Amino acid sequence: MILRTIDQLKIVVPTIIEMDEFSDFEPYVRSAELWIKNQVLGKDLYDLVNALTDPVAESVEADLLLLCRSVIGNHAYWDAIPFLDLIHTNNGFAVISATNKVPASKERVERLREQCLIRRDSEVELLIAFLEDHPDYHDDWKSSPAYSVMTDCLIRTATELAQYGNWEGTRRDFLKLRPKLIQETMTRLEPVFSKDYIDELIEKQRDGDVTNGDLKIIVLLKYALGSLINGNTEAAAKIAGDALRYIDNHSADFATYAASGEYLARMAADYVNTTDAKIFSSL
Repeated sequence: MILRTIDQLKIVVPTIIEMDEFSDFEPYVRSAELWIKNQVLGKDLYDLVNALTDPVAESVEADLLLLCRSVIGNHAYWDAIPFLDLIHTNNGFAVISATNKVPASKERVERLREQCLIRRDSEVELLIAFLEDHPDYHDDWKSSPAYSVMTDCLIRTATELAQYGNWEGTRRDFLKLRPKLIQETMTRLEPVFSKDYIDELIEKQRDGDVTNGDLKIIVLLKYALGSLINGNTEAAAKIAGDALRYIDNHSADFATYAASGEYLARMAADYVNTTDAKIFSSL
């Protein structure tokens, strides 16, 4: 296990004060470890992190362990809270009493659970950014199904959507929006920029093979997607037009798009650029 002791859990969750048995939390920690393996790290990277021993000094490995333990600990504690003060007796459920302590209200407990998820989500975003910034982990991470699912859209994280779409929300909110981001990509961007080129950009992002020209288009298309999520189709159209103009002026750098039916149709003599298009350019 990546999170192995009650002391490691207490570092992540400061409200754990009097409980000193890791066994009280172990089932929920194990469930959280499966969650981070399946949803974020993938098996190979999970196994690599799991094999790390606690570094004695500041290091990349120490930062990676801390991020993973923060995600696991908050997920596990969120999962455990409903069970911590209840026991099942022969006469039904009973509440464990705390001598000389006032029981927390239902509202306080629910706020605590919600904060655990907010904290978990923010730490997942930091973990993803950390892994992207450290190529030594890419072979183990980027070969996993978890990574493929996370990166099958131009905008891959809540942090990116906030940057390109003036959007506020947690990672859970972002995951609810992912189908819409993919739908907007398919119905708005692919008919203009071609599915082949959009797929190429997504794959280049995954592999870290983005050229300077690709990067300019990726940034513009992310801003276009952010505008579409906000319902601002006019801004999205303007941004898409800027991307098309750049491609047209540097067509030799965009072989996949230049060979597409979408590009050939735009270049046809009878092509008319109208606002009826799903995204129209302002060229």
